[in-house]
Amino acid sequence: MSFRNKSQARTLALQALCLYDALGDSFATQVLAFLRDPENLQDVGVAQQLSDDLLGFAAGLANGAWMKRGEYDPMLEAAAPDWAIKRMPPVDRNILRLGLHEWLTQPDTPFSVIVNEAIELARRFGGNDSPKFINGVLDGIRRKQSQPAAPEQPDSSPSAPTQNAEDPVGRIPPAS
Repeated sequence: MSFRNKSQARTLALQALCLYDALGDSFATQVLAFLRDPENLQDVGVAQQLSDDLLGFAAGLANGAWMKRGEYDPMLEAAAPDWAIKRMPPVDRNILRLGLHEWLTQPDTPFSVIVNEAIELARRFGGNDSPKFINGVLDGIRRKQSQPAAPEQPDSSPSAPTQNAEDPVGRIPPAS
């Protein structure tokens, strides 16, 4: 699969994901027909029918991002605390879902490629501030996910004094 063709597949996946967002789960039965529709391909600038591999890639991204939105949306909201997922422009939230899904499920695709593709989708379909917003949110999630877990701290409370059987309160030091 060439880079250009994968970009086209991501564009179609975004369009399908936006339809999921508008129509709900019932769109699942129509995804493949949508991805193959010559008018849809033309509308988004895809010159020819995509190969079965690319159609599978696009469908996998759209279906997966939609099905895992319950897991992804809280991550997106945490990375953009001033924006509830429902308040985000639909294109932006779906670009974020798509990018997050690809990052978490396609380990062979470098994060920089995923972010660059998401930014390009935002430039093409989003608002003026969308590319910066998309970049910031995805990078924030990556940084948070990439941080090593904090090591467990040893108990810093003072240890109880060694008790002597003759002095249970611990006033007399134990015999040496």
